[in-house]
Amino acid sequence: MTRHACFILGGGFGGLYAALEFEKCTDLRVEVTVVNRENFFLFTHMLHEIAASDLDLTNIVNPVRKMIRRVNFFCGDVDKIDIESKQAVVSHGFHRHSHTLEYDYLVLALGSVTNFFNLLGGRRAGTDYEVAR
Repeated sequence: MTRHACFILGGGFGGLYAALEFEKCTDLRVEVTVVNRENFFLFTHMLHEIAASDLDLTNIVNPVRKMIRRVNFFCGDVDKIDIESKQAVVSHGFHRHSHTLEYDYLVLALGSVTNFFNLLGGRRAGTDYEVAR
């Protein structure tokens, strides 16, 4: 039996919902792995409720491993993707230990970052809304 490796890079809305669809898959020939920098899912649309003290942070943060049972999870950074050789280099840990992982199928769901458009003082005076630390 040939196994097919599928990587989902990113654990935000796109990546997590793709993983939840794979949770329904009963085909044992498919091995799915989510790679994400954080080991939790943050429901960013309700961060304003946290800022206003209407909700506790635990109401909008969920551990990824509790949300997906059949799909594997790797907590780390994506350092490099080689489309031609179907490999992804990921790293994790304090010393940034790296692994080269081979895949058959790739889902790119890496999300976005806040852009201050090089406005003078924007990064200093502005707030990165999607960071809950």
